[in-house]
Amino acid sequence: MDKNTINKLTHLSKLSIPDSDIDELTSNLENILELISEIDAAPTNGMEPMAHPLDFNQPLREDKSIKDINRSENQNDTSKTKDGYYIVPRIID
Repeated sequence: MDKNTINKLTHLSKLSIPDSDIDELTSNLENILELISEIDAAPTNGMEPMAHPLDFNQPLREDKSIKDINRSENQNDTSKTKDGYYIVPRIID
């Protein structure tokens, strides 16, 4: 990581970074890339991919209807409904 690379990255990302911060940014990015290379070097042979780091099962509920929706009960304010639908502001002309 050098100043030219930082300048190219800032140009591509449309960022403006003061010259006084480039040295610190270079050091930080080098540390991040070093950490990523250490993580990549970890032995992962024979390991199964995990969906979650904790070993647990999510209980699923039975998918059944408990109660029908009572439209007249939910739409009791007739000033905001028309023909069984809610009246909302028009957003497309």
